[in-house]
Amino acid sequence: MKQLIMIAVLAFTITTVSAGLRCTTDYYGNQTCTGTGDNYGYKSQGSTDYYGNQTWSDNQGNRSTCRTDYYGNVTCN
Repeated sequence: MKQLIMIAVLAFTITTVSAGLRCTTDYYGNQTCTGTGDNYGYKSQGSTDYYGNQTWSDNQGNRSTCRTDYYGNVTCN
């Protein structure tokens, strides 16, 4: 579910129509997404803390934080 929400957050930050992203996850669970096609040069990085909260930032100055509450509900801003 978190992956789906993060994809939606990234989709809102990308403005071109034929956009593509290639994402990788490191040993610690941090993700790095780079743009392909029309989004070549775009880069977004996400990290997850001990509580499952995620922070995403990109090279265009955008930043999103998603928090998970006790019940597993995710809120992003």
